[in-house]
Amino acid sequence: MDSTGADQAQMQRGLILMEQGRYADAANFFREALAQNPLNAMAFNRLAVCELQLPDRKKLALEAIGRAIEREPNESFHHAVKSFVLSALDRDREALSSAREAIGLDPFDIAALHAEAQALLSLSRWAEAEQTARRALEMDADDSTAANQLATALRLQNKMAENAAQISGMLARDPEDSSTHANAGWAALQRGDRRTAEKHFLEALRLDSQMLSAREGLLHSFRARSPLYRAYLNYCFFMQRFKKGNQFLIIFGLMFGFRIITRLANEVSLLLGIGLSALYLLFVFWVWIARGVGNFILLFDRFARHALWPGEKREAWFVGGGALFGLLGIITGYALGSYPLMFIAGSIGCSIIPLSLTFTNPSKYGSLFFGAIGSLGYLGALGVVLSLFFPKMISPELAANLVYAAALGAIATTWLGNVPSLRR
Repeated sequence: MDSTGADQAQMQRGLILMEQGRYADAANFFREALAQNPLNAMAFNRLAVCELQLPDRKKLALEAIGRAIEREPNESFHHAVKSFVLSALDRDREALSSAREAIGLDPFDIAALHAEAQALLSLSRWAEAEQTARRALEMDADDSTAANQLATALRLQNKMAENAAQISGMLARDPEDSSTHANAGWAALQRGDRRTAEKHFLEALRLDSQMLSAREGLLHSFRARSPLYRAYLNYCFFMQRFKKGNQFLIIFGLMFGFRIITRLANEVSLLLGIGLSALYLLFVFWVWIARGVGNFILLFDRFARHALWPGEKREAWFVGGGALFGLLGIITGYALGSYPLMFIAGSIGCSIIPLSLTFTNPSKYGSLFFGAIGSLGYLGALGVVLSLFFPKMISPELAANLVYAAALGAIATTWLGNVPSLRR
């Protein structure tokens, strides 16, 4: 068999394995095809798609699709795949640029339109994503990818009636599409119908056990059994309608609005002012710790806890468990008049916000950074204990300073946690 024949044989085997979802095995066959024919751009393209599906190999996927583009720079499909890879790496603006380069090379390449819609969704440009998805559907009315992107764009714009009609039609055409069931689940969750959401997410996972969107949606559905978590989820659905810049404006508006209201309330009653300030602080803290507390509740559900990954379980114990210990410890300490107990509980309570960005944070540096800040809370608690039993080893003043440092770290995290590079 000549090199070209061997090359094509490996390609065919790789493509069959891709269809079966065996991406690691498929990648090996594409590498063998490249060993036979290093100029095979499509082998690099398919290798990139496989690498994208494997854990921690997104950068290798970008390298592979770059090689494909080097060999065939005018092939729109390669640029479309590069766009998807860049989206997966959270490089959304570059992803949009690559998608539009693909469209420029071939305006009728439907994969390029999928890539553009995906990049626009990632950039929170919902209306433009809707337009792109509709363009793709004009080219192919049965295109399930574009149909699901359209349903997502409609939901994120809160066009729930249109979203419901879209999903109903999609389910009627193909009731075995996992992406459609995931979309139906998110729509039901946004409507507040968590039971229907659970059914659709479970069906999506039955059809595709590796679908992260369905898994995350199912966890949200489980957590939404708690009224407090439902309130947090409604806040998230409200905020997602706006672009990221507008979200920051809303947050700043809420902050300054509460300041003004609190100042006016203080003139009426100091107790009222303190109450409103406490309410605002609880709102700010809850936004950060809601997921960890929700996961902590799931730990005690015999069915739901199996859906949690190890990192989410650690987050549950340290964030949800830390919140519970901090709250009970402060109340008990106050009731008993024990200031050391209140300091210990308060110090551990201060750790929960930074630790909420530690165990499930995709950014390695962000995880280490917030983990270090979170450790101050436990260091402060340990300092208080040592100052009680071994005052010569550590003074009460030093222990108190450690607790104050933990409190400052928690406050700083509410700002630093919005830095994108520390969350990716």
